[in-house]
Amino acid sequence: MEKKILTFKTKIALATAILFWSSAFVGIRIGLTSYSPGGLALLRFLVASICMGIIYKFLPHRAILSRKDLILLILFGALGLGCYNVFLNYGEISVSAGIASFIISQSPLLTLLCSIIFLQEKFNLGILVGILVSILGVGLITLGHHEHTLQLNLGLIYLFLAALVSGLYSILQKPFLNKYPIVDVTVFIVWGATLFLLIYTPNLIADIKTASLSATLAGIYLGIFPAAIAAVAWSYALAHMPASLCATFLYFMPVFATVLGWFCLGEVPALLSLLGGVIALLGVWVANKAFLKG
Repeated sequence: MEKKILTFKTKIALATAILFWSSAFVGIRIGLTSYSPGGLALLRFLVASICMGIIYKFLPHRAILSRKDLILLILFGALGLGCYNVFLNYGEISVSAGIASFIISQSPLLTLLCSIIFLQEKFNLGILVGILVSILGVGLITLGHHEHTLQLNLGLIYLFLAALVSGLYSILQKPFLNKYPIVDVTVFIVWGATLFLLIYTPNLIADIKTASLSATLAGIYLGIFPAAIAAVAWSYALAHMPASLCATFLYFMPVFATVLGWFCLGEVPALLSLLGGVIALLGVWVANKAFLKG
């Protein structure tokens, strides 16, 4: 009986993380109607830092981190979450929530490439096929986004940078997740991101003065739900399911983000971009499958 309850709780935690992370792409688009990319990122992480502080305070057991590890986690937070969110916000100025989510979904593939290059992980034909399929999908996204003219606008470039940073972040974070509890690591990474984003304090102060209520509420929502609650929910799921199985559910995120963008923002993606997104996602799946089997 306890096993069934545990399984149900794990599924709820996993669904919570995926849905909140999917909704973040829509929340960012709403927040950007009044906030600058840097100001919105700072608002989000100020709220997230308060939430994570409350969670950390009530942890039954807190890990004792060495000074070196603490500094590294703060730096990785600045890179992996701070820079990532600024790039993502700049990207979503001109790219719809759904298409942005498909681009960001390439981060597992970039993580895989980074692990092959920097960690000398195994490489096989299946991984190469997955990479080529993803490249084809991204090309179709670009064509659809520019009405059949093959060119990259600044928004797509920012999103590719965000995906790259996310891939590097996963590699850098991995040793700490093996050494310390996931929630403890997440707390200090979020705080590190917030410290970095404080450089946008003047932007946030200026934005708040003229921001609409809906945009401000979107920023607060992003901090509480996709940043804080989703992180804890994901940590719970990772603690009770194999990491490889958890990762497969991330492939649902672009689908949910596209549907939410459609219903909440009226963003109907171009058919070619949507097809490209599905193909790009298929390439990520093929590459990861080949990596796990190889």
